[in-house]
Amino acid sequence: MMRRLVSWLTAALVAASTLTAVGAAAADYPVFEDIGGMPLDAVTAPGSAVGTGPDGEPWLYLVSSGSPAVLSVVDARDGSRVHEFPLPGSSGSWAVDVTANGDVYVGTYGEGRLYRYRPGAAAVEDLGVAVPGETFVWSVTHDENGVVYGGTGQSRANVFRYDPASGTTTDLGSLAPTADPLIVRGIAAAGGKVYAGTHATTSVVEIDAATGERRDLGLPAGADPAAGVYDLDVRGRLLFARFSLSGSPAPLHVYDLDAGAWVQEIPGAHGLSVSPVAADGRTVYFVRDETLHTYDLVDRTYAATPLTGVSDVRGFDFLDLGDPDWPGDTLVGLNHVGGYFVYSPGTGASEFRTADAVAAPGPVRQIAEGPDGLLYAGTFLAGGLASYDPRTGVKASVADEVGQAEGMVTHDGALYIGTYPWGEILRYDPGRPAEPGVNPKPVLRLYEDHGQSRPFALASAGDHLAIGTVAKNGSPGGGLTLLNTRTGESWFDDVVPGHSVVALTYRDGVLYGATSVYGGVGGPRPTETDAVVFAYDIEERRKLWEVAPIPGEGAIGEIAFDENGKLWSHTPVSVFRMDVETRVVEARRTYEAYPWDTIAYAHVGSRLWYDPYVDELYVVSQAKMFTIDPVTLDRARVFQPASYGFLHNNGNVFIARDLRYWEYTPSARPAAAASVAADAVPAGRSQTVTFTGLGPGEELEVWLRPDARRLGTVRADATGTASLTFTVALDRAGELTLEGRRLSTRGVLWTSFEATAPRCDVTVDGPHTGPLRVTAGTTCLDGATVAGPIQVGAGAMLAGDGSTVAGPIVADGAGGVVLSGTTVSGAVTLRHGTGAVAITNSVMAGAVTLTGNTGGVRFAGNRVSGALSCTGNDPAPVQDEANSVTGAASGQCAPAAAGG
Repeated sequence: MMRRLVSWLTAALVAASTLTAVGAAAADYPVFEDIGGMPLDAVTAPGSAVGTGPDGEPWLYLVSSGSPAVLSVVDARDGSRVHEFPLPGSSGSWAVDVTANGDVYVGTYGEGRLYRYRPGAAAVEDLGVAVPGETFVWSVTHDENGVVYGGTGQSRANVFRYDPASGTTTDLGSLAPTADPLIVRGIAAAGGKVYAGTHATTSVVEIDAATGERRDLGLPAGADPAAGVYDLDVRGRLLFARFSLSGSPAPLHVYDLDAGAWVQEIPGAHGLSVSPVAADGRTVYFVRDETLHTYDLVDRTYAATPLTGVSDVRGFDFLDLGDPDWPGDTLVGLNHVGGYFVYSPGTGASEFRTADAVAAPGPVRQIAEGPDGLLYAGTFLAGGLASYDPRTGVKASVADEVGQAEGMVTHDGALYIGTYPWGEILRYDPGRPAEPGVNPKPVLRLYEDHGQSRPFALASAGDHLAIGTVAKNGSPGGGLTLLNTRTGESWFDDVVPGHSVVALTYRDGVLYGATSVYGGVGGPRPTETDAVVFAYDIEERRKLWEVAPIPGEGAIGEIAFDENGKLWSHTPVSVFRMDVETRVVEARRTYEAYPWDTIAYAHVGSRLWYDPYVDELYVVSQAKMFTIDPVTLDRARVFQPASYGFLHNNGNVFIARDLRYWEYTPSARPAAAASVAADAVPAGRSQTVTFTGLGPGEELEVWLRPDARRLGTVRADATGTASLTFTVALDRAGELTLEGRRLSTRGVLWTSFEATAPRCDVTVDGPHTGPLRVTAGTTCLDGATVAGPIQVGAGAMLAGDGSTVAGPIVADGAGGVVLSGTTVSGAVTLRHGTGAVAITNSVMAGAVTLTGNTGGVRFAGNRVSGALSCTGNDPAPVQDEANSVTGAASGQCAPAAAGG
């Protein structure tokens, strides 16, 4: 921290002469600019239902999530909006139910309120908080008498009753007064009984509505006791129950209420409900395998209808559309984003439509800087992707189809997005038009094979994208996935068993991560108490070490390095600094207590970055943004409310919470940028990249893409400038990108240039008698015939194309050796090269030895009559086309080691 002391002393010496100017400048900073909301309005209506208006109109009821949530009344005949009613005190709804008299009941989350809408009324009635202390009503239903029942969650899984005749709400008690938190996600009522299904620990409980007596119905044979009840319906004398961790397709189980037994299992059911009974008194409808099915309540058989492409049905009922094309009762089904279908049981006709429900702005879930310098944002639940240009103030909706973004990062010129609930990774290229399914493009999905649902941590790690995840809801732990974004190869590692991986960063060829002991939402309480920091070797695919930096704290936040190479992080309440070489925690401080023993879960402990301009740590935690002095660890609150934050390359901090976004300018500072000395450079010649606008002493790792070649680490001088000069490898051609990875902020600076054909100092394009010595510069063989050996000296370069060499080739410390379509009669020995080694589609009559080369080695599509030995090359040789080797292939080129 010497730079901070020097800066302080300098400031003190000049203070007297500059007091007036400094005071005037200081008055301009810091600046907080409210940049408003993002264009991320969407219809997100997990709670919806079907009913009729005061004069029998076919109406749809959708509750759009927002602040507050809004009940939309939509005409099913054309999808037009008839009414809209805000629901103060609510953020959304999973539970909408229509009783026999047409009244609509809405159970909400936010304050756990119950509302009623009577069709034709001018307003919605607020019936109050259903169960005091419970903030989430998960399910609502009614019995044959119009009495309403509901289930709550996030705390103690209460069941309540609302009697419209008396206007009273009664708490029927908790299903888990002493157990871990549960929710009543499914509820049904009939014949004086209430049936409550709990999630994520699975149980189906029958409650006598009059006496309150309870009876556990047990679980179907083979049912997963940790799956959770996702929905319940009583139709006739059958109880339908679907068990699912996250709402994905799962078996639909059937319980015979008269026999008191589970009697049937139907695989692959989807959606939140089974339809009401059709006019024939025996047919209901449900969805499985993305197809609408009938179910016969008498025969207990099911069959597919012609309607396919259906998945998540939230509300079901029969309506008279008053249209001769849709005679009689038409089945209508709603999904959670405002889409609905109409299906005629009589004719088999069907049609998909869209309801003009209120689109509400979604609360922020993630923000990041893209490769184009724009701020990108995604929202909770509704998803979507939007951008903001800090230079122009222009906002744009980019991709509505993107799911809930848990993590974002810039990697190899694209924005990668990790989404919930399927653990899907998307690649978005800002330089190309957005197109659903194409850009952003899905590149990996982690749910089915690895049970991962929330990709919170994304990091650029050479030619790999590193992905840290939390397991699917109801499951413990998480893991680490490495995706080679050039080849598409990936692997999953349960790197810290029982832990989820919630933060990642990459430095000097090592991936560093941090964990939470908490797994998926609704999962079992963790048995571990200490979150850890770990180091991982990507090339060897193994964890190097792990350390618990603050015993007793269960979730670590984002991690970053300071200018001295020390790793910093912050749990919800504590900061620490760690030396990754010695694995020693050098400093730590806890600012307040945290209820680790009582919270349901905690994933990312904090948002964090190191500000290289002022040598301070920034932390966003507990809805506040703080700065932390790296010497004293004193903490100062800068701003609230804040949930997300990062330091942009323009030098400013972007902050977001709920529906609001701010740009914070701490002080006068330049925007960081990258530039090259020349727009075009011949292969084999030098290029210089310069980075400006950095913090004094800030470190960057410099990478050359597209093949992710690390060129080195540079440190900014006192003016915030850093440069690196390197030789463009002989095997490079076309556009190349130079990428500077800011180790303190995790930002990326980049610039491009064109690598042109090599400029040859000596060209051999015909016969050459005797030995050929390459002592300096670049020697090119172009259809040459060399009647003797070739020796390449230190720093010199050899490029051969379509040539013949009647002797061995030996290079020691060469600046590069590139051979294509070349025949060599003798052995080839290339040692300790500093530039690229690329031998492709060539024939070698002798042995090939590649040792200690550090500029990158590609050996592909060759025929070798002797042995092939590769040792000590860093990185290991790439053999992305098969080689034919007569002798033994050993070391890094052994068959087990070969790869792309």
